[in-house]
Amino acid sequence: MKKIIFFIAVFSSITLTAQVQEAKDVSYAVIEKAPTYPGCNNGDKECFQAKLQEAITKNFNSKITSSLLSKQQVVVQFTITTDGDFTDVKVKALNDDIKEEVVRIFSLLPKVTPGTMKGESKAVTYTLPLIVEPAKKKISNTLIAPSQPQNN
Repeated sequence: MKKIIFFIAVFSSITLTAQVQEAKDVSYAVIEKAPTYPGCNNGDKECFQAKLQEAITKNFNSKITSSLLSKQQVVVQFTITTDGDFTDVKVKALNDDIKEEVVRIFSLLPKVTPGTMKGESKAVTYTLPLIVEPAKKKISNTLIAPSQPQNN
């Protein structure tokens, strides 16, 4: 539950933008096959986003957000190499703990099948905007209505 709180707003408006390295004039929209996350069909962008979201949510230590007073905008830029590795992870965030956590999570991600253009593997750089919300404290005071006698 605590991990879900963090990512509800984050991925409700997720957008990935990318550009193919070594061919700056080629946009991500025209790459023949996008990188493929394990368990996805070849080049399935929606599956890639869903699997990336799942991996980040699963691995994020939400204790880090318990000290936040308000939402934080985080921008992650990373490259998927021609070998399928996540590299060059750069994080822009006000909170250093969040920066370190995002870098840690990306170091745990599995190798993916790289994107291709004209049959050649291409490194692809993504920019991923996130919104990190403070972890909500559980409220233990629950009002329980007394049971009503039933008339038979």
